[in-house]
Amino acid sequence: MNKFAYFILLLLMVSAGCNRESGSGKNSSDATKGKGLQTQNDNSIAAKRILIIVELKRMQQAFTAKDVNQIEKYFDFPLADSTMSMFDVNEEFDQVRKANGGKISRDLFIKNFNDIYDYFQMGGFNDLFKAVNVAELKDKAKLESESHVEDEGCYSFYIILVDGDTVSLQYGTNSDPKYREAHPDQEEVCGESAQQWTFKLEGSRLRFVKEVTAG
Repeated sequence: MNKFAYFILLLLMVSAGCNRESGSGKNSSDATKGKGLQTQNDNSIAAKRILIIVELKRMQQAFTAKDVNQIEKYFDFPLADSTMSMFDVNEEFDQVRKANGGKISRDLFIKNFNDIYDYFQMGGFNDLFKAVNVAELKDKAKLESESHVEDEGCYSFYIILVDGDTVSLQYGTNSDPKYREAHPDQEEVCGESAQQWTFKLEGSRLRFVKEVTAG
């Protein structure tokens, strides 16, 4: 092999080695960046979960005390009746709501809160918070519980679901399968119903988005 060919071969070997080192360094850098972004994302999710837990505990206290002045802070007024299906709450409420083009003002909400509370079976919030431990949302995205009573056609269910910034609170009743099996002659064993309340974390506060009633 002449000197020129040997020189070219040596140059190619050195270049290949440098490329391997450069590629290895780039891959290492990309992996480090990826881990850093993943850590930031995990920290962001953890921080949001902590805020959500704090807000849900505050909400629990408000509903336990049935404190309308605290409960109304989760709502942005005026509320559109499309976000809360309120019909036939009481005669005065319905008349004012219609006169306001379906809008529900803070004053109207507070003045008629007891009827609104009964209308939406808001006592279910208390049962929901008793049935699940909101602190577990730190590591879980979904909490659920069921309450069955022997020889009763209905059982109660409670669900909290977290998806990013959105929190869904659900409570209601469903037909108990064991009771239905034991009473095949009964067409309807339970007046099934469900309420779903959706909130979104905005800053450090949960804000109401929509309520859906079924049954």
